[in-house]
Amino acid sequence: RFTEWGKKATILGTKNSILAAVTPPEKSRKALSKLQGLLGVFPDIVESPNNLSISLRNPGMVVHPGVMFGRWGPESWDGKPKAEKPLFYQGVDDYTEKVLVGMTDEVQAICRRMEKLVPGLSLKDACTLKQWYLDCYDGQMSDTSTLKGCMNTNKAYNGLTHPCLGEPGNFMPDLKYRYLAEDVPTGLCFSKGLAEILGIPTPTIDKVMLWAQECIGLEIMVDGKMQGKDVGKTRAPQGMGITTTEQFIELAKLK
Repeated sequence: RFTEWGKKATILGTKNSILAAVTPPEKSRKALSKLQGLLGVFPDIVESPNNLSISLRNPGMVVHPGVMFGRWGPESWDGKPKAEKPLFYQGVDDYTEKVLVGMTDEVQAICRRMEKLVPGLSLKDACTLKQWYLDCYDGQMSDTSTLKGCMNTNKAYNGLTHPCLGEPGNFMPDLKYRYLAEDVPTGLCFSKGLAEILGIPTPTIDKVMLWAQECIGLEIMVDGKMQGKDVGKTRAPQGMGITTTEQFIELAKLK
């Protein structure tokens, strides 16, 4: 986290490894070796076979909107100020874990359907959220029995709080923070849009999306479909005119 914008930052933890995919694939060796040289020994850059895996693996599209919804959504927050900023990752409770598990399971359903549609396509790198924690933060968590345990005991997250506005004794959530303003349009909308094309129900993602779009002032989903007037401002396939499985597979160069 930055301590002085553009100049100083505090490294709370280092991932053991990160995945990367390169387009076009023939440029992979050159691109990844240069990136590894910039980063140093850690994190170790591991090549993934395709960019779709990277997009569907994206933890930010699940964690950030999911945890925000779990804390500030209509089922858990009374709308009143908080005396202190709640812990973000280490404050994940049972309800929020349920939301996160629902979202990551729905993304897994997308992966399995795509693998059936495209012979030879492997999306194994697009793992569950819990597996992502095990892959990236192994040795930095004292409880890995559940997703909640992974997040609550991750040393890299020590002290990180929810984005809030106000002052001690009177904090309100910043519901236009990048956790919603960026991760929903650029991440979650992609997965939701692809799920819609594939005919996969996503009740948990839908619930989070409908709440989040109101927070950030965008009309993305209307009547349960990715057809709002602002869908073109997102990474949803529908925002680029892609509405069929055949179109997506062709333009994503999966065959």
